[in-house]
Amino acid sequence: DTERSVLAFPVPVRLLDISLGGVLLEASHRVEYGTRGTLRFNFGGVPFSADVRVERVDALSDGPAERFNIGASFVALNRDDQRVIERFADQ
Repeated sequence: DTERSVLAFPVPVRLLDISLGGVLLEASHRVEYGTRGTLRFNFGGVPFSADVRVERVDALSDGPAERFNIGASFVALNRDDQRVIERFADQ
């Protein structure tokens, strides 16, 4: 009998880029490589939620506040999620 505990906390991010493979985000908090989480956005009134895995974290040094670029891949996308991304990525 193994119990699993998950500590969840929100990390506000700014969406920089999105494709069917994943997202590039900017955040003021470091997220560790390999971290898994749920990404939630609202694309023009259409709610979107997908599980992601952090693949890359780069510290930015172009300002007084610490910022990070976070590259994350989608763990799985259903066809409806793919359509939302395709529509948003074309804009």
